Amino acid sequence: MVLMQRRGVALLITLFFIIAITAAVGISLTNLKKSGDALHEARFLLQSGAVLEDVITLMKQADKLGAVADADSLSIFLLTAGFIPLELKELLVKIEVTSAMGHLNINALSQSKVLQEALIEYLARFNVQDAYYLSDLLIDSMDGYKNSYKTNLFDEEPELYRERIVSRRHLDKILDFYTKERHDGAVNLVPWNDLIRYDENNITTVDANYITPALWQFYLPGIEEERALNMAAGDVTYHTIDDLGLSPDEKIHLSKHTIGYFKPTVHVDIEVRENNATSHIAFDYDLSTKKGKYFEFGI
Repeated sequence: MVLMQRRGVALLITLFFIIAITAAVGISLTNLKKSGDALHEARFLLQSGAVLEDVITLMKQADKLGAVADADSLSIFLLTAGFIPLELKELLVKIEVTSAMGHLNINALSQSKVLQEALIEYLARFNVQDAYYLSDLLIDSMDGYKNSYKTNLFDEEPELYRERIVSRRHLDKILDFYTKERHDGAVNLVPWNDLIRYDENNITTVDANYITPALWQFYLPGIEEERALNMAAGDVTYHTIDDLGLSPDEKIHLSKHTIGYFKPTVHVDIEVRENNATSHIAFDYDLSTKKGKYFEFGI
């Protein structure tokens, strides 16, 4: 009964969040429509910025209301507020909120021999010819400036950022370099988008409730795809390792990695469209600290 009441409260708060964000974004866009700015691109940029500001404000308000307090309420929040489409005349706004913690932080690779070994084993699934060299390329890209590197990546690409891998675009440059050096296109068959995220180097934890099928197969190399899909289906909420239905050997294997069961950091993806113009905004938002990070803005 108590759990049902908590879920009911979380659901009501989440619905309030959806209603509030719809109203707030609508008001902001209406005001901007009336501004009469002669420059369409400038006005469109202002519209996109207004949407971002409203979303961040309402995320903070939702957090103050206590919508997310545990794994169950986080699941309800993401289920009900996961996708919000808004439309005002010819302007279309799509807001998608997902967990940011269901993917492996690729930038933790340099600090963990366990992750390095797991990555090399995982790459073998896709017949990557020189997984060790690819691992070294990735590590070189996340340790900052050094006197020497494992590879010749920065001899050929001196402009590349070296503190951490920051985006898929950045990763693609590294993969392209690997392909050129090893004449091996198999690296492009790896489901990178389903596997990794781009966080700070010292953040290693993932949330078991949002681990993707690809990442389950990374952590547990012996499991079949169908089982990985079932584990990632979200039909139940995991609170401890005992909820995962693992064998004793699988528990030992998984325990080598940093797995959590309630990590309230979400990824917010906003798309704004008007006529032939499109802007894309993405960022991570920590519901505990009420702070956003890793903002990306494209127009």
